[in-house]
Amino acid sequence: MFLGYIHSFRALAILFIVAGHSIDFFTWSQADENLERLLRIVISNGSVLFVFIAGYLFQHLSKKYQVKKYFLIKIKNVLIPYFLVSIPAIIIFVYFIERETVWSGFYNNPEWLQTFYFYITGIHLAPLWFIPMISLFYLISPVLIMGDKYKHFYWSLPFLILLSCLVARGLPHQSFIHFLSVYLLGMFCSHYKQQVNNLISRTSFLFFLLMLIIGLVYVEYTYMTGTMTFVNYLQKIIMSLFFLGLLVHVGSRLEFKVIHIIADTSFGVFFIHAYILTMGKMISINLLGDKISGNILYYTLTSLIILALCVLIIVILQKIMGSKSRYLVGS
Repeated sequence: MFLGYIHSFRALAILFIVAGHSIDFFTWSQADENLERLLRIVISNGSVLFVFIAGYLFQHLSKKYQVKKYFLIKIKNVLIPYFLVSIPAIIIFVYFIERETVWSGFYNNPEWLQTFYFYITGIHLAPLWFIPMISLFYLISPVLIMGDKYKHFYWSLPFLILLSCLVARGLPHQSFIHFLSVYLLGMFCSHYKQQVNNLISRTSFLFFLLMLIIGLVYVEYTYMTGTMTFVNYLQKIIMSLFFLGLLVHVGSRLEFKVIHIIADTSFGVFFIHAYILTMGKMISINLLGDKISGNILYYTLTSLIILALCVLIIVILQKIMGSKSRYLVGS
């Protein structure tokens, strides 16, 4: 049941995640503001790709779905690592430093309640909002399994995409609504993978999708403010289809060992990369007095170095801990 193109897609998605968060590693001068904005529009919001893959794999493995086994696997591979990886950040933001991104009055609560809020929202560390949100998909997995067997289930996709455009990311329940359409789109592409793959892997269709992506980037860059707009969400949905089609089209020609290693460690990289980025920022600030001034060369190198360091750490942990490393970092 292994899908090589989806495995490669996982490596690509985690590169987007790390590169998206690496933008904040730098300060961007006024001369580079346009570059920064373009990077945020094209690279940020890679979570859409991650959710698309999650939906695709969920449907692909649905024939083996058993409720009890499924939940136990998610507890072992997702929730326990989330609990453990969160401990240092939560200790810091409960006992030493006030987190700027929390809501007003957050720190008026007792420490145990602050800890509880951090865990159920994931706002203690930039990428970890994803885990409380994706856990809601785990909870409704029996409903999704039943829906996948109903022939009219995916007719809801146009409505859900419109709903995603209206409901922005936020607290876990808001993000769940926002990302529901792309999760179901992933399921749809897996359910009808033969027909979908045959269509989207055609050179002419790939060119069409690429033109749509460029058009949406232009619209957001020229006419929108901010970089997490509904236009960006639509762009990343099209990008998910584009990369799926491209990787199906390329096929085994992309089977490099480094891609497999990145894909195998991708979930672990997701858990730890914010710590590595934060340490890097602290080192640069202590040495230089401020964050490094950003440019395309430094940004590209930093993104690749952070990814490589995270992969190396995960591989070392796997060598030392064996299969128990999943409890710590999910890989």
